[in-house]
Amino acid sequence: MASAILSDSKRFGSFAVAKHKPIDTTVHDDEGRRLIVPMDDSFLSMDPPDHTRLRRMVAPWFSPRAIRQRTETIEAMLEELLDDLGRRGSWDAVNDLSVRVPIRVIAAFFGIGEDNYEDFRRWGGIIGTSVDGIRTMSDLRDFRQMLIEMRDFFNDLIDKRTTDPGDDLVSFMVQAAPEGEPLTGDEMIATCGVLLGAGFETTVNLIGNCVLTVLGNEGVRQRLLADPELISGAVEEVLRWDAPVQYLLRVTTEPVTMGGVEIPADAPVFVVVAGANRDPRVFGDDAAELDITRPNSRKHLTFGDGIHLCVGAGLARIEAAATLRVLLRKFPDLQLAEGAQRRPTRVVRGMTTLPVRQPVAGAAMA
Repeated sequence: MASAILSDSKRFGSFAVAKHKPIDTTVHDDEGRRLIVPMDDSFLSMDPPDHTRLRRMVAPWFSPRAIRQRTETIEAMLEELLDDLGRRGSWDAVNDLSVRVPIRVIAAFFGIGEDNYEDFRRWGGIIGTSVDGIRTMSDLRDFRQMLIEMRDFFNDLIDKRTTDPGDDLVSFMVQAAPEGEPLTGDEMIATCGVLLGAGFETTVNLIGNCVLTVLGNEGVRQRLLADPELISGAVEEVLRWDAPVQYLLRVTTEPVTMGGVEIPADAPVFVVVAGANRDPRVFGDDAAELDITRPNSRKHLTFGDGIHLCVGAGLARIEAAATLRVLLRKFPDLQLAEGAQRRPTRVVRGMTTLPVRQPVAGAAMA
């Protein structure tokens, strides 16, 4: 049923999702101009034809061929990053590793250097956690300030790429005209913002969950050390078994009957993908168990389904698999340390901290 809902964009749309959030996230700058909210104003929350026009525009940047071309660069970056961490006796697998991987990858898409990593990290975190709801006035102030900073940054970047284009996604968007229509400034800001927010938060938690799963299950670790070819399947199983996204929201466009339940038009429908991912009718009687060789793990719904299947799913998979591959090769005996903490969020599932330690400080392998 979950797959049927996510695949049925005609009766279960995304366009009206924003108005069903617990708190209205419409915010304005000091001049009274409405600020672009990436998760609400991008193709992520659009239905065709706008969704089709904008998604087709960015899709080539996330094609299997494009991702394969980036794999070597991602692994080289991980080599350098883990060599640096290897000089320490202990470190945090979330804040020192899983946070830094997607930030560098996303920054490369925009042609951005290290000077902007910290801003991207902060903005991506705020965008990602905002899907759980803005709960306090302090959260709202931080959210508004982030939107202003991000808008100003991307406006400046768009201006620079307009006069001096490069080989990056923003330069491509400036010159693109999907369906014969050039993108507006707001559409470019929303697209950049959602790629930053969604590409950051989901991948950070996927990598963290993968590291936690492998280091917390000695049998899994030993199987992956013995056969690194199993790593891609292990990432897929973590996506199913410990999904970094717990549920997705859709809104009915007409009255619908599902499973004998009548749902009126314009009603929010929460699709709990984490539950669907453990459906024994799909994954067998052991669906609640972790099995890195499960043959159909990829049938999970963590990245959604249908026209809204996550455009960056392939990239997230590559980043997580590359992280495990390099991590296990360099630190086969890495251990979990005390102090691991999970996020207190409902939509996103992951770790806020994941301390790890090396049996012998600085014993990184070549």
